[in-house]
Formats: sequence, C-alpha cells, structure tokens
Amino acid sequence: MTLPELSIRRHVLAWMLNAVLVLFGLIAFQRIGIDRYPTIEYPVISVTTTLAGANPEVIDASLTSLIESAVNSVPGIRHVRSSSSPGASVVRMEFELDKNIDVAFNEVQAKVNQVLRDLPKEADPPVVAKVEFGAVPILWLVLHGDRTLQQLNQYARTVIRKRLENVSGVGEVRIGGRRDRTIRVNVDLARMNAYGITTQDLLRAFRSEHLQLPGGFVTSQSSERLLKLDLEFHHVRDLEALIVAYRKGAPIRLRDIAQVEDGLDDPRRLARYGDRPAVGLGIVKVTGANTVAVVDRVKQRVAEEIRPQLPPGMALDVAADDAHLVRELVSALEEHLALGTLLTALVVLVFLRSLRATAVITLAVPVSLLSAIAVMYFSGYTFNTMTLLGLLLLIGVVVDDAIVVLENIVRHREHIDPDARRAAVAGTRQVVFAVVAASLTLVSIFAPVIFMGGV
Repeated sequence: MTLPELSIRRHVLAWMLNAVLVLFGLIAFQRIGIDRYPTIEYPVISVTTTLAGANPEVIDASLTSLIESAVNSVPGIRHVRSSSSPGASVVRMEFELDKNIDVAFNEVQAKVNQVLRDLPKEADPPVVAKVEFGAVPILWLVLHGDRTLQQLNQYARTVIRKRLENVSGVGEVRIGGRRDRTIRVNVDLARMNAYGITTQDLLRAFRSEHLQLPGGFVTSQSSERLLKLDLEFHHVRDLEALIVAYRKGAPIRLRDIAQVEDGLDDPRRLARYGDRPAVGLGIVKVTGANTVAVVDRVKQRVAEEIRPQLPPGMALDVAADDAHLVRELVSALEEHLALGTLLTALVVLVFLRSLRATAVITLAVPVSLLSAIAVMYFSGYTFNTMTLLGLLLLIGVVVDDAIVVLENIVRHREHIDPDARRAAVAGTRQVVFAVVAASLTLVSIFAPVIFMGGV
C-alpha cells in the first residue's frame, strides 16, 4: 500500500500524522536559532604567543620560527601563515577540508608542548585556539562617563563582564579599547650612576622582593587550608620603599633612583564614545544560539541588574546591535513567506475555481513548512538567509505538486469514476512518479555539492 492510498483509506491516521508534524514544527519554530548567516566551520587553528617588549625580529627568531618548525609536521596542513609583531607571534594553520578539526587541535597542541622548553622564559604560554569565523560580537555595549579610563577598565573587567558571561547563550565577553593597569618605573640614570647601582641590581631586587610563595597547609580536625605568602607590592608607596641596595650601610630605596607611576599600558587599542574615551564590551554568542534571544537577555540583564548599580558618573549604553538587522531580515523573509502563501491561494482559486481545492492546497503549505522547520531544528540548523530562502523555494515546489495531483484527481472524478476515494487513489497513482521526478530536478541541481571535498 502506497502512502497516498494509506492516507486516503486511513484518513484519521493521516490527520494525526500531520497534526504531530505541525506540533513539532510549532515547537521547533519557537526554539530554533536565528542568525544572519549560517554557521561555517573552517579547519583553521592559530597559535598565539606574547613576549612583552620584544621587537618583531626577536619575536620571529625566538617564537615564530620555533613554533612553525614544530607544527609543520602535523598531517593534513594546507598552508601555514605567520606574523611577528611587537610583543606577539601568531602562527595560523589551514587544514584540508576533510580534516577533523578536533583531532587537528590535539595534534597542534601536542607539537607546541614539545617546544615549550625552548621558548624564552619571559614569554607567556602559547595559546592554541580554533578560528571560528562566526565568533564575532552580536552586541556592543559601551561604558563611559566622568571617570578615568583606568576606573572604566577596572569596572568593565571585574564587574560587568562577570555579570554578562553567565547570561544564557553568551559564549564570550570581549573588552574593546582595554588598557590594563601598569606600574611604570622611570629610572634616573644619573642617580643610579651616583649610587653605583646597575640595571641588574634593580632587576635582582624586583625578583627577590616582588613575588608570591607557597605557604603550605594549615590542618585542623575538620578542614585543611592552603596558605600563600603574598610578598608582592600592591600600592605605589610600598613599591617606592623597595630596597634596591645598600651603600655604606644605608639602604637605597627605589624612590631614590626612580619615579614610580600608577597608570595604563601603552595605547595599542582605542575605544571612543562620541569624543570621549570609553570601554567597549562585545557579546559573542554560543554557536547555534538564537541571536535575537541572546541580545534580548543581555539587554534585560543590563536594564534590571547592571545599570541601576553603576557607580555615580558611569553610564552603560548600546553602541551596536546585530539583532536589529537579524530581526529586519527574518521579518522581511517571513513577510515574503506569508505573502507567497496568500498569492498562491489566490492563483489556485482563480484557476481551479474551487474553495475546497484552494483550502487543500493552502493547508499543504504551512504543514510542509512546519515539518521542514522541525527537521531543521533537530538537525542543528538555524533561521538565516540561506535556510529562509530555501523555505521560500519550498512553497513553489509544494504548490506545484499539489496542483498537479489535485487537478488529476478532479479529472478522474469528472470523466472516469465519480467515486471520490477511487478517483483520489487512481489520480494520485497516475501522476505520483511524475511529481517525484519534477521535485528531484531541483535536488539534482545541488547534487554536485555532495562530491565536494570536506562537505
């Protein structure tokens, strides 16, 4: 028994199956992610290493060359590109499309670990990361006001970012225009020479006095606590009192040979709101999350919890919002879907001149769309430009097939057999292969994509 015959002879079962599809489609429609573009996974991995104060030549010789040599032996690499800039080395590897990115990540991590001992001790540990082309901020918030840039940086990093990172759907909060707190020691060479103090004496004093040490454990009957000896300087006045050396039994302190400033690091990044310095917070969503829903939740958290607790003189505003563009895009495509369905019903009504036939064909459109949305949701797809255009194409296919089948059933009933059930079975059986063949012509257009590597 074919599907058309089963649907005609057991119409209650057919109605229930369609109801289940519609139900799943409605649930999926409420939960499916919304994005501007589809998620694209590209097999690219980067290794980033920083060495503060080093020029590009030193970076290339001591970091980039070593890491390049180590990762070149990883199988499946197509290209290796690297850049050496002041204080930072970036090595980027592009793999073959059929290479498993997780396997490649582990292999690169293992190769980098092999050369850790050869890297300069002053360098930060290399950071191996997958390059996600869709991991861009969907919302930019800006913190500004009558405060110093250091205060804005501190509050954005320690308070606002922590409150936004636990919002559902938020994968990362990036700080734009960030400048970290930096203690600058401006030495006076004339005074150093007068006291007979060298740069090595100064470095030795910092390394021996400004440090943290493990303090062991303190154990009681019910608990055990880990101790840490914090010998670091946390205030400028304490650092100024650092003893650098002794001369004739008298201590030479840091303030005697240098000026200590509490400020920010060099301005490599800049964020401005209007004509004033500010700090930006970029919200990056989790892959597959609903862009509109994530932005709405972030704005709700800002309005209800963060903004009312801002210190006097600070303000938090929205600088850029991708959800607005996504809303407009999805709204326009949904409008086209509804308009296309309505025009389809009018065309069918004009040519078939039957309200019953028009109702049958018109109902087939939402049932097919909701079924497709359910399949999209459970397959991990989102609403985006490509999938919504595909749904637009689906309307035409469904209507074409429905008109062909319905018109042939009507012809059978009027000219061959007046019995509705027999006419429906015979009319459907006669054109079913033609309808399937017509639909497969659209599938055949995209069939070559199957043979592309990495797809």
